[in-house]
Amino acid sequence: MKKEIRLEPEDYQAILDRMDDGIFIVSRQGSIIAVNKAVEKNGGKKMHELIGRNIDDLVKEGYCSEFVSRRVIESGREEILVQHTKDNKELLVTGRPYYKNGQLEMVVACERDVTELAKTKEKLSKVKIMNEEYQKELEYLRKVNSQSSEVVSVSRNMKQTIEMAKKVARLDTTVLIQGESGTGKEVMAKLICSESPRSRKPFIKVNCGAIPENLLESEMFGYVEGAFTGAKKAGKEGYFGMANGGTIFLDEVNELPFNLQVKLLRVIQEREMMPVGSDRPVKLDIRIIASTNKDLKKLVARGKFRQDLYYRISVESINIPPLRERREDIVQLVKHFIGQFNVKYGLNKRISAKAQKLFLNYDWPGNVRELENMVECLIAVTEDDLITESDARLYINGESALRPGSRSKDIEITGSMEEMVGEYESHLLKSMYDKYGSTAEMAKLLRTTRSTINRKLKKYGIRENDDA
Repeated sequence: MKKEIRLEPEDYQAILDRMDDGIFIVSRQGSIIAVNKAVEKNGGKKMHELIGRNIDDLVKEGYCSEFVSRRVIESGREEILVQHTKDNKELLVTGRPYYKNGQLEMVVACERDVTELAKTKEKLSKVKIMNEEYQKELEYLRKVNSQSSEVVSVSRNMKQTIEMAKKVARLDTTVLIQGESGTGKEVMAKLICSESPRSRKPFIKVNCGAIPENLLESEMFGYVEGAFTGAKKAGKEGYFGMANGGTIFLDEVNELPFNLQVKLLRVIQEREMMPVGSDRPVKLDIRIIASTNKDLKKLVARGKFRQDLYYRISVESINIPPLRERREDIVQLVKHFIGQFNVKYGLNKRISAKAQKLFLNYDWPGNVRELENMVECLIAVTEDDLITESDARLYINGESALRPGSRSKDIEITGSMEEMVGEYESHLLKSMYDKYGSTAEMAKLLRTTRSTINRKLKKYGIRENDDA
């Protein structure tokens, strides 16, 4: 038969001292009967300095802000409070009454140091506030970014195209956007994304024609560690991985080589990709929008583009009309871009009615992109705030003489092609040099090198010496 364990009085104290929480046992008169070792680290007094003391006296001495035991004595029920000590600790204290023969005999109080918890709570509160601020900033950036997906149009056929894009946006299907270079296929893709359920998710643009063929697969689908010589140790996510959960925009999809067309077809069908060097497919939750400035049906007929891929990417197809087929939009776009560049450069430019008329009669072979570049160029070179007919004619005459596909009846032949190009270039450089007097600024605005500007200025006798 097992021997029954009997606890001696000192055993009870030893048990209490094993506890991490501080224990106070207080009589109904408010005198401390017993404490454990943990109270020493919470209040700064030794056990023997507390036993026998009255809790009200200790409060007066600044030992703590309040004893929960006093509340229990007065209420006769369990009480909880947060107690602050003189050494700036924060304690969560629970006091419970002990009754004997129907009368309150004593109070047992348990205190737990929550100082670190309170600090953590404070930090979390600050993090929450910061997070709310970041959310506001993110919303602002989204709003600013969404403005880049704004399609400026008053023409009927373009408005119909926009409405079609918004309807397509609601469905998570693949979309093919077709149109000449410069018509705004990327802007249309962003519009579709902004109107879709994936609007808050990543939007990744990939220019399929700008990536070297030998790098296409690894750039598109990523690779794992050791996939090939020179591969990053941690591998690479790839564009499709970056867009996972959101939208990937494949610009110039017609430029994809056949082997990549096969892999893209698998991605669309299986919703998974195989990173280079990996034997495990990666699941994808992604929307694909593709664009082309070519007639894909003709490329399919010539064997240059896979027919099955064509049908997969053109579940929904959107055709953007060229600017010459929506002339009502020209003036609207000119004013839109002038407003943008005025803000960008801190200017107050405007355009005359006669200059607007010139632009209406121009064919814009480069479409909206050409129009935007023209506006920025004119804003850079015009001296006055008003862009005049003569300013506009300088651009129109120069561009119409230089661009293929222009109508001969719009071209005023004043010499050989070399002479006309030189005349335009000389006039442009002289106007800009007179205005800015800095080859660095001119190079920046004309998107060329400073050495090229210096060489041209010498060539046309605008300035003899290079900048220092």
